[in-house]
Amino acid sequence: MDTWYWIFEYGKVFCGYVFLMFLWPSVVFCGHLREKTKTYRFSFCVTVQIVLINTVVLTLGLFHILHRFFVLFLFYGVFALALVQKLRQHLTSIDLEKLKVYRLSTIRIRVKEYVSEIWRRVYPLLREYGLLLAVIVYGMLYFSYGAFQVRAYGYGDLYAHHDWINGLLEGRIFSGGVYPAAMHCFIYCMNSLLGIRVYSILLFMQGIHTAVLFISVYILLRKIFYYKYTPVFVIMLFLTLDLVNADQIQSMFRLQITLPQEFCLHTVFLCAFYLIVYLKNTDFIFWRDRLSKCHWDRNLFLFMMSLAAAVMTHFHTTIMVFLICVPFAAFVWKKILRREYLIPLTAAVLCSCLIAAAPMAAALAAGIPWNSSINWAVNAMSGEESRSLREEKELPKEGEETEQANPQMERKEISITAFIINLFIGGYEKSGYAALYGRGRGNWIIFFTMLAVIYCWQVHRKLRGGFLNDICSLYPPVILASFVYVLVYEAPMLGLPDLIPEGRFFVPGHMMVLAVTMIPVDVLFSILELFCRKCILKVVSALSVLGIYGGALLMGNYRGFLFYELVKYSSAVSVTESIVDTFPRHSYTIVSPTDEIYSIIGQGWHEELLTFVEKCESEEYTLPSEYVFVYVEKKPLLYAQCHFHQGPSWLGSEKYQEPYWNIYSKKYPDGGASQSPEVIASETSEKEAEKKIPEYTNPWLKYTKLGSRTILESKAYEWCRHFSELYPFEMNVYYEDEDFVCYYFRQDTASLYNLALGME
Repeated sequence: MDTWYWIFEYGKVFCGYVFLMFLWPSVVFCGHLREKTKTYRFSFCVTVQIVLINTVVLTLGLFHILHRFFVLFLFYGVFALALVQKLRQHLTSIDLEKLKVYRLSTIRIRVKEYVSEIWRRVYPLLREYGLLLAVIVYGMLYFSYGAFQVRAYGYGDLYAHHDWINGLLEGRIFSGGVYPAAMHCFIYCMNSLLGIRVYSILLFMQGIHTAVLFISVYILLRKIFYYKYTPVFVIMLFLTLDLVNADQIQSMFRLQITLPQEFCLHTVFLCAFYLIVYLKNTDFIFWRDRLSKCHWDRNLFLFMMSLAAAVMTHFHTTIMVFLICVPFAAFVWKKILRREYLIPLTAAVLCSCLIAAAPMAAALAAGIPWNSSINWAVNAMSGEESRSLREEKELPKEGEETEQANPQMERKEISITAFIINLFIGGYEKSGYAALYGRGRGNWIIFFTMLAVIYCWQVHRKLRGGFLNDICSLYPPVILASFVYVLVYEAPMLGLPDLIPEGRFFVPGHMMVLAVTMIPVDVLFSILELFCRKCILKVVSALSVLGIYGGALLMGNYRGFLFYELVKYSSAVSVTESIVDTFPRHSYTIVSPTDEIYSIIGQGWHEELLTFVEKCESEEYTLPSEYVFVYVEKKPLLYAQCHFHQGPSWLGSEKYQEPYWNIYSKKYPDGGASQSPEVIASETSEKEAEKKIPEYTNPWLKYTKLGSRTILESKAYEWCRHFSELYPFEMNVYYEDEDFVCYYFRQDTASLYNLALGME
């Protein structure tokens, strides 16, 4: 039953996401979207809707009228008006006299006709995009799998984001300080309009949202490649090929977590796509009966909306947009500098920044400070953190003290020119492609890159037009973008600013690298299209996708399972859900570490386990609710350990723990990594309960340090046993297994139990 509950929650999040992201804008803007291409309609929904929701919610907040009633009235009111108008147009086309004489048999015929019409429209789409759909579903399964394994927040940042969303629910914008809030506004609307719990949305939405990312990747690569299924090959490679770089594993891990940066990654690819399409435009428009002197079109509008969505969601994504768009712009820089393109592009960029920054600027003017994470991002640009993680900490061999006494200085002295040379000749095993992909795979990528460069150079040199020139027209920007990815990753090792720390540029950059490796395949299939029937090539393409999957499995290069930062047992999550569903609101208090707060906001009360243990040693201590639940870990967890998932071999393999933790153990020396079903945990005991909890400057460390957590849980466990001896008929076990136990008791709110048992 527990699994079915979470499947139902996933279904609610999925349906709510589809309604808010796609159905609502499709109905409200149906007049504008009518007769537009599928690509335009999709891009409009996943960019304009984000911009619209962010602007509406933050504007209401700035005027102190952000309330669920106004949000319901605005969004459902506009939706209902658009729906009524559309239904009215539909009804006017129906003969009412014939409608009166419709019988049951006639209605059945009409229903069959409608179903046939729907199938007639859907079937061609399945034939054209069925292979892409299968790959996307395969990816969604991979990135949603972890949420069903742990069922708790898998990353510490989610607690902060949940807190900021709660601020919106209370009518306060930027409650944690000024920070791009588009994702938070979107989740706020899902909760306010559809009643879906914020906890469930944060748990599941990103696994669903990856579909938008992959479709956006497909849209860009479909423009770059000549053969229609080459983009599917690239996405399949992205999903199946294993990773050897810890930063890449970290970035892939983030794709399963609902975070602002990952929420707007699709805008990076859409910005590049609409920039390419816009620059190919040569049409002028009429404005006030005069021919415009500049190129303005709907592609520029969606470029502007994509950029605005990126800026208002995360600043790192904005940098990614720049890094991906620059290579495409570099090859047509003369065209961009022409007035008819430069003025509209400049205006679009300024407008998108103004739309995104206006609410944040107004909040700053109102006295709300920047969020502290902005300072982290600025400080991380120095590159010191990245250098400390990547540099080897081995002792120098005898006679090598002088040369290797300061590897950091040695790295900084490497010039960019020397780096570029060694990037391709493989002079440094820990830099460039070798650092990202390993020496063997890195050499293959270099080989395919050089092959693509030579092909493009020869075609452009000898053929000024024709079929082969059309095929490779957009290959050079992709090659340059892949090189930019490697350069950005290695920037801190060259003493340059670390624009995007922790390898977060992985998704766009890695896609560009894989796209380069697929250039020979695209050329081959493009030529084969001239001689083979499309149905044959379609079958070959499907077999190629299966071949990528099977080849990765057979050659041992199949992807590994990702991880969650384990902060509590799954049984604790299930117990909390049971309590919320069973007991009346605000009739109970849950005593546990901080992590349980976010599951019961608006449902019940929460008492910190640390506060509970400390106050139980005082003279008098009470909790005013009717029911009190005490959570105790009989085997206290090492907090936030990297817990790698376990599952069927067709979905992944257990191979990421060692390469990831070998690097990130330097960043988290007090942490750990475990492979499911094993966890890093200690044991509660009477001896541990007798110890004093260590004092730390930050009380939060009493939860995160395994030693202090063991003492804390042991004291709580002993208190429960002692209370059970004093009140054997009141104290009960709500749930218990070998790792976790939940005690509870009921009390008269007019005569509360004194919980201070004097056990110090």
